[in-house]
Amino acid sequence: MKKALLFVLVFGFGSATGSVIAQRDSSPQVEGRSVCVPYDPATLSINERGSGVWDLERGDGAIFKVFANKEDAEAGLVVARDHSQLCYIGKSNTRPNRERYIMEYWKK
Repeated sequence: MKKALLFVLVFGFGSATGSVIAQRDSSPQVEGRSVCVPYDPATLSINERGSGVWDLERGDGAIFKVFANKEDAEAGLVVARDHSQLCYIGKSNTRPNRERYIMEYWKK
């Protein structure tokens, strides 16, 4: 079982602290310059990590996103359950501070 860890900063998502995907069974799909990670919305849940930080997790325990508080996590869960892929643009950029140039979006 191959496992990779992806990180991207979240822009415009309230007080979210960042986005992490620990991939286990799903394979990213490359579409042009986008990379999309499919998931089953029915398996998503939120869990408190500690210090008020909340994770959005898939059914296999992979951390999908990280939120600064419970309210943001609950809102993120609603959005994530309405979609089936989390996609990124800019993952292949090689700029310094590359995380600043990665954008994410949800896809059905």
